[in-house]
Amino acid sequence: MAEKIDRKQLKRPDEFQVVAGRAMEWVAARQKQVAIILGTVAVVALAAWALAAWRSSRENKGGAALSEALELQSRPVAGEAAAQPGQETFPTAEDREKAVIAALEKVRAGHSGTTAALTALAEKGFHELKGADAAGAEKDLREFLGSAGKGHPLRSFAQDSLGYALEAQGKLDEARAEFEKLRDYDLAARADFQAARLALVQGKPDARSQLERVAKEYAKELDVVRDANLRLELAALPAFPTAGETQPTPVAPPKPAKKK
Repeated sequence: MAEKIDRKQLKRPDEFQVVAGRAMEWVAARQKQVAIILGTVAVVALAAWALAAWRSSRENKGGAALSEALELQSRPVAGEAAAQPGQETFPTAEDREKAVIAALEKVRAGHSGTTAALTALAEKGFHELKGADAAGAEKDLREFLGSAGKGHPLRSFAQDSLGYALEAQGKLDEARAEFEKLRDYDLAARADFQAARLALVQGKPDARSQLERVAKEYAKELDVVRDANLRLELAALPAFPTAGETQPTPVAPPKPAKKK
């Protein structure tokens, strides 16, 4: 049977009451210090909220500017059938590309430190590569890859594009090294395809067998298989003459001799 609790034990304050009472005494004796501490905490919390709100506002503005810049890509060139009556157009495709690149640079410069600015830097590199400005593309893509976190959705595409930018400048060893880094993104199939493709570009005798092996080993990677087969088909075509060369003139078959 449980022990009986006497009246003295019931009247005695429990441990929580004792601790709480002492805390209240401590606070009462140090009201000024406590007020300062609470005020400081409130100021810090308010500052953190203000900083978060400011960053959110900057991200929103940067995102809107990026959307406007990318929207320029969809505007048609004058004379295209896709143009709607009254729709703003560009004189040429080159003018459109220049406008897109200029708008992306404006986003990058005007909203620095935001995700939108970083994305604009990558997009600018892609457009420079498309416009044959391989050196400019290399610069911007390297800067993007050096700043973007591993989770940025454009990292792997930027890595692949950097390899192409280096290749376009004749820096094949550097291009091969950058393509090899695609393995860091779990893109081994793409890395092997690029290695085989570069071997074909350099005229290596085992290039075709490398491409065939890639198409066989990564049969489930449909994009890679398609690209590998396309390269094999192109390699099978007769070579076109380079600048300054001419194709040999076909020799006409001899006319049959006339019967006497």
